[in-house]
Amino acid sequence: MTAWDDYRNAAQRLDAVRRDATATVAAQTAAVQAAHAELTAVRQRLALQQARFGDLAGRAGMPVPPLGPDVAVPAPPDPAAASAMLRAAMTDLDSADAALSEVDTGTVTRGPFPDWAQTPRNLVVYGAFALAVLISQLFLFFVASGPAASVGALLCGATLPALGYGASWLSITLLYGKVDRTPVLGAAISAAPVVLLCGGIAASAFFR
Repeated sequence: MTAWDDYRNAAQRLDAVRRDATATVAAQTAAVQAAHAELTAVRQRLALQQARFGDLAGRAGMPVPPLGPDVAVPAPPDPAAASAMLRAAMTDLDSADAALSEVDTGTVTRGPFPDWAQTPRNLVVYGAFALAVLISQLFLFFVASGPAASVGALLCGATLPALGYGASWLSITLLYGKVDRTPVLGAAISAAPVVLLCGGIAASAFFR
């Protein structure tokens, strides 16, 4: 074997090593890119699931528990191991989504009377404040003495329904969250004390 043959064989071996190294680097690069894509998908799924879990806990009137990992997750030794861990995480996310779907049937609500529709629940809140306003108006009207005091009591009584409506609106938000507050129904119920008081005054003046 001549020196040329030795050189050619060495060159062929070096070329084979180069091709193997290039293929290995390409495979590792593809694995890293795939792992990054899977990591992005897992993070998006986690964000959506955390938002869904928080919404469900809020509608149920329960505090949101800590959603971070209990223990630190060790770093994967290579891209292939990272992909395997991410695929396992996707499987866990699928299981968690299925468990949430079993619980979240769309009927989980917060606040008093959770089995009622929202309109009757709003009616209870508006009615309670309207009753309190009516009692306050009657107290102011009958306790006040003198024409000036009576006029002042009427003016004060006229503003109480607006305050009661605002308090009812805020109470519904605090009790039930972002729900339909039925504003027209609430305005009608909140205005009822004024109508009843004016009707009572007119009737008493008519029958005197």
